[in-house]
Amino acid sequence: MGIFDVFTTKCGICKRKIKPLRAYTNDQGKVMKVCLPCSEYAERRAYRLL
Repeated sequence: MGIFDVFTTKCGICKRKIKPLRAYTNDQGKVMKVCLPCSEYAERRAYRLL
């Protein structure tokens, strides 16, 4: 664990600290940051890309 690991954002689906992250909204309007490998899953779950 490095000193700057506190500032990295996790993927909302797989919880990995990976970049780049894409912003999606769910049906309730909450913003979720999702990594590229999980973006296909997010689109199947009807999340909308911001």
